[in-house]
Amino acid sequence: MSTPLRTSEELPSSGRQRDEKSPIETTCAASIVADAEAAECLHDVAPVAADPASRDLLRGPIRSGVFFLALPVLGEQLLNAAVTWNDALIAGRISAEATSAIGIAGYVSWLMTMLFWMADTGATAIVARATGARNPSEARHATNQAFGLAVAMGVVGTLFVLTTAPGFAKLLNMQGDANAISVRFMQIDALGLTGAAISLALAACLRGAGDTRTPLVVLGGVNVINITLTWLLALGWGPIPAYGVDGIAWGTVVARWSGAIWMIALLARPLTAREDSSNGASAGPSGRRATRAMLRLRPSLMQPDSQLIRRILKIGVPAAGDGLVTFSGHFVFMMVVTRVPSEYSAAILYAAHTVGIRIESLSYLPANAFGVAAAAMVGQNLGANQPERAALAAREAARQAACLLALNGLLFFFAAEPLFRILSDDPRVWACGVPALRGLACVQIPLAFLIVYVGALRGAGDSRSPMIYTALSMALVRVPLAYLGGFVLRGGLLGAWMGMFGDLVVRAALMSLRFRLGRWKRIQV
Repeated sequence: MSTPLRTSEELPSSGRQRDEKSPIETTCAASIVADAEAAECLHDVAPVAADPASRDLLRGPIRSGVFFLALPVLGEQLLNAAVTWNDALIAGRISAEATSAIGIAGYVSWLMTMLFWMADTGATAIVARATGARNPSEARHATNQAFGLAVAMGVVGTLFVLTTAPGFAKLLNMQGDANAISVRFMQIDALGLTGAAISLALAACLRGAGDTRTPLVVLGGVNVINITLTWLLALGWGPIPAYGVDGIAWGTVVARWSGAIWMIALLARPLTAREDSSNGASAGPSGRRATRAMLRLRPSLMQPDSQLIRRILKIGVPAAGDGLVTFSGHFVFMMVVTRVPSEYSAAILYAAHTVGIRIESLSYLPANAFGVAAAAMVGQNLGANQPERAALAAREAARQAACLLALNGLLFFFAAEPLFRILSDDPRVWACGVPALRGLACVQIPLAFLIVYVGALRGAGDSRSPMIYTALSMALVRVPLAYLGGFVLRGGLLGAWMGMFGDLVVRAALMSLRFRLGRWKRIQV
């Protein structure tokens, strides 16, 4: 664990004083700072410590602040990508039907994650504002209310998937073995949704308070458990029999509940006298321990507070609505994908689509890390009445994400076929998916701006605008273009994916414009 380092130099834009520290610098995205104001704020101050939990997000250089805040989340998201690759790798060794099954289950789990956003997004914004305003009691109360909401939503999500799994498989044109495997996989996977809801909600609160390291450790550990168990249960080892694709689902269930128990244990342990007297506001010997003390789970604070729940849902419901609209658009899009005129079956087309999305996770999951950093920086700086610094932080996060995703775009374009060969043994899947992945490589930079600015807007409490823009783009761009490219032009998977390419570009432009208008600076949470 690193020792907190500080500096006594003065931040030019605020005139605040800070403690002394050793210089630690980062050069990521240095060449793409576009305006003089950002350059002044980024360069004319001393760097801060690389430990986000011990660093005040309200002061210090923005570039290194964003980078080091995003870095643990980046590690966590790369581990998430490793899990998706692991599942696809195992399923690809079993059959194309197995690959289709994990793809459908992944989308249904994503739908449930959208439901969980009602707690996660609202709690992140409120905890970030409370932390920036130096109001630890409100941050703690919001965390406890978010925990209760997560449990309720997890139970609802589990029951929903258990009863609707056959309908999802039928809508996506799964036949025979592909249908049976998909339904069984979704129903097993649903048993872990409540555990996922709990760990995601508590991780969101920690990130809102500026601690991105603890979620990395916990959720990273969960992913290691997931990967290990899926290999053991799917392929067998020693006395452990091979359960095939069902083993992938059971490994995921156990890992999700492990994460929930681990996160609860961290936030429910009794407070020390020092932590209780400081109410979590002091950095102490460990900023992360202080943050966890501030967000401590207490049964007395879990009693439903209608006023605070309304505040959480005021932000979270539009975010969940945005996710639901996105999912609906994706689901209709998938129905187009599995029905486009092709020499291949729906299972092969969907397997190619699934592998392509798994490969794309190397981009959108890391981009989410910078979206999380933007949300925390924006929320805390708005809470401290520093809206201009909040804007600079979000723009820097977008630049750094764009730098990373541009490199990924080159990888996707020039190594499309080797990437597909890693995740599937079926040449038919390669033939369908490689051209589509090369097309996807061309829209990685818009994807970066889209994800980061959505995160920044939500961190400010503006979750309604992303929902509206997503609904418009899905209805007017993604689905019509997918139909045009897939059916009218008979372009196969690449033709259908043209709808996705157009949607990403349009939404990136809309979110960037909304952010630059600056109305989010005046939103009250």
